[in-house]
Amino acid sequence: MRQTKFVAWITDVREMWRRITHALRSLSVQCAPSSGPLVSVIVPTRNEADRLPRLLYSIKNQCYRDIEVVIADYMSIDRTPQIAKLFGARVLNVEKPGVGYATYLAVNECKGEIIIRTDADAIFPRDILSFVVTMLQERNKLVAHVGHVYYDGVFIENAMAFYYDKYLRKPWNTTGHFIAFKRELVEKGINFNPKLRYDDDWDFGYRVYQALGPHVFSYNYYKSILVSARRIRTTGLFKYILGFRRR
Repeated sequence: MRQTKFVAWITDVREMWRRITHALRSLSVQCAPSSGPLVSVIVPTRNEADRLPRLLYSIKNQCYRDIEVVIADYMSIDRTPQIAKLFGARVLNVEKPGVGYATYLAVNECKGEIIIRTDADAIFPRDILSFVVTMLQERNKLVAHVGHVYYDGVFIENAMAFYYDKYLRKPWNTTGHFIAFKRELVEKGINFNPKLRYDDDWDFGYRVYQALGPHVFSYNYYKSILVSARRIRTTGLFKYILGFRRR
């Protein structure tokens, strides 16, 4: 029994490293330009001038071409709005705090048939938009999301991410680093909760699940977005695992 568990553990560690390597290589993967329905990438921000350029560059470098970027900035005191405009993004000036409210406004203002909500500290693999558009269209789903790799994380943080994505995460456990969904959801009256200061991402997926069931979700744990481990560092690993947040 112990030997079997050890072999399973080694298999998972190898798969975890393959997933990390695949995500890193996908930043510069060669892929043919593709097009399709307009994809709106919405990013709620506050004082993200240091990290936002990497995300916006990775979006600009996508193989998928039909993209608009909407930055919903709530009261930044750094150069976040100016940086967003330099990359050609549309900036919404949100006059009250709260990631839920900023995201709610961006969803209402964007024009895409497919909407992607992401965080300012994410970095997109070059083929990720093509990948999720296919997930939504060919599988006839309403919500698609993927795994996550910590680009600035240590082994334990990436091991935690891998085991959560592969074994614990339910299809409706949507997280803010990447949630793709069709506008059809908004037309059905489902949007992000403007009253939430945090956890709006989890709340969104759960409300979709309650309203429409699990069959509307498409989830791929192996394909991954690169994200920062900064919230783990801010909150502390133990509290982060328990679900606490410091925002």
